[in-house]
Amino acid sequence: MARVFSKQKRSTLMDKALQEIREAIRKGRLKAGDRLIETQLAEEMQISRFPIREALRYLEKEGLVETKPFKGTYVAQLTEKDMEELYSLRSAIEELAVRILIEQIDGKKIDKLESIFQSMEKASKDDDLDKLISEDFRFHQTICELSGHRKLLELWLTLENQLRVFLTIEKNLFGNSFQFIATHRPILEAIKGRKTRPAQKAIRSHLDMAMNTLRHGFWEKSSTPKNTK
Repeated sequence: MARVFSKQKRSTLMDKALQEIREAIRKGRLKAGDRLIETQLAEEMQISRFPIREALRYLEKEGLVETKPFKGTYVAQLTEKDMEELYSLRSAIEELAVRILIEQIDGKKIDKLESIFQSMEKASKDDDLDKLISEDFRFHQTICELSGHRKLLELWLTLENQLRVFLTIEKNLFGNSFQFIATHRPILEAIKGRKTRPAQKAIRSHLDMAMNTLRHGFWEKSSTPKNTK
């Protein structure tokens, strides 16, 4: 059969622009409500506006940016309702993932999760909150990966991008890292014991705790008197 497609480069300008803008949002260098001007971004990255435009369209699908008619494109601002919906959907996804995982669990998969949990404990001892949050996401992502359910993982990763943005801004809410880590242990122990329902219950409990913490943060913000100067 004659060649139909030409060999593609491993990375394109759009991919690079997408990664850089996404990372800037996730790290908090671009904040919620910031306007994203194509010409400015193109000039900073020394590329044309087209890859920037394509990257912003992709990020809009991920929920990280939003386009306002006749105003421009901005970093998305997540509301309490957004967080409620993200966490309820995430809980459903991870409960399915852990059920599938337990059906095919083996020693190597358990060792991988145990290793990540130990890394979380070390981050807590080192008082490295950024690392702790990163390892938390890696723990949950690994559960989804090890389930072998490709579409489930794709959906989880889309949610993760939005959640990382919010947690970058609100990470100070998770001041009690010991309590935060402790809610992962029942998940791991239930998986190791091949106990599906306890594992699902533990995931639900962990995510409920995280959502309640965030909800409290929203409440504190809304009840704090604004400076009228």
